[in-house]
Amino acid sequence: MNSTVRFVIASTQKEFELTLVYPRDADASGTKISILTPVGSALLGLSQGDEIEWPKQGEGLMTVMIKEVVYQPERAGLLHR
Repeated sequence: MNSTVRFVIASTQKEFELTLVYPRDADASGTKISILTPVGSALLGLSQGDEIEWPKQGEGLMTVMIKEVVYQPERAGLLHR
């Protein structure tokens, strides 16, 4: 949770970043995605280089690749149990 991931859209090579968060932390900024959304839950267990089919605005799907995990609390030593 609270990991920030950089994605690249296969068809356009456009990059974007999202942070995977708990539902209470999601907002309308477009930079945070709830773990309970279909795409948010589909991201669990994926790694750098993996691809996922992502809903386009409107209709249809696009292929999105995980380019990099930019920030991960566990890796940064910020995991508190």
